[in-house]
Amino acid sequence: MVYKIMVPHDGTDMSDRALEEATRFAKAFGEEIVLVHIVEEISIPTTLTPDGHNFLNQAKKNITVELINWWENLAKAKMLEIEKKDVRVTSKCLIGKAAESIIRFAKENQIEIIIMGSRRFRGVPEIMSLGSVARKVSENAECNVLIVHH
Repeated sequence: MVYKIMVPHDGTDMSDRALEEATRFAKAFGEEIVLVHIVEEISIPTTLTPDGHNFLNQAKKNITVELINWWENLAKAKMLEIEKKDVRVTSKCLIGKAAESIIRFAKENQIEIIIMGSRRFRGVPEIMSLGSVARKVSENAECNVLIVHH
């Protein structure tokens, strides 16, 4: 049985650090990496005129397509780097709210561990007020979560 490591990646250096850590895990234990990117949904106010609503819907579609294309290009480059290290890797782009999408994907795909980056927060008030994606995932995921700090 091949265990799966999920790495949510948002294009930041912190995500790259998490991916490096996941690659070491995968190499050591013969696991597969699932590299995941989430395109956040853009909400459109319901109070707009029909013309304004149509215009924003089209803009939303265009932005989503551009973000998916950006991710696919970045994922290809990251996957080539990882495959050179003899580690299996796949990629997936999801659309939705980041923390919820990560948690749902992990559950639906039998992910063993989520390895993700997070900037280091100082103090409980700062952590609690931010509602960071890493915090939400670590509190609600059914699998293990490793948070890589900068």
